[in-house]
Amino acid sequence: MKVFGRFNPFDFLCLLVVLIGLLGFALAKAGYAGVDQAILGPAKVNIEIYFVGLKTRDPNIFKEGDKSALTIRNQPVEPPMTITKVEHWPKKIAFPSADGKKAIAYDDPTNPLAHDFVVTISDDAERTKDGYVVRGQKIKVGNQVELESFNYRVQGVVVNITGR
Repeated sequence: MKVFGRFNPFDFLCLLVVLIGLLGFALAKAGYAGVDQAILGPAKVNIEIYFVGLKTRDPNIFKEGDKSALTIRNQPVEPPMTITKVEHWPKKIAFPSADGKKAIAYDDPTNPLAHDFVVTISDDAERTKDGYVVRGQKIKVGNQVELESFNYRVQGVVVNITGR
């Protein structure tokens, strides 16, 4: 069976594959592919991770100077990163004030083991025009990440990234 009187279906499919390949090559050369991320240079980054309502009896679970492994999109980032700063406060609950015009925060009496943390970790990264890349993984505000050490494995969200 011939298509357009000259090609059989197998020849037509082969020609189509070659044309799609050439189109992909041309688009990649023109800069429309995501694989050609230009690295603008190395950078030291501080990544702030927010943990909401972490239930622990030890509020000093994160210690400055300790190493902790980061997991981004289920991909572990090796070797572990250094914790450079820890902020901690008991979990708060909001109540309206007596006049009803503002909210007042109090420690949550129903959940005394819950704590909120902002943990800052530091590491080397590569800077691209699209953001920072930490050992092959893009890191952006809003990423769900895991921090793991000998005593914990907790999930949090990236709230800030600063380059140094």
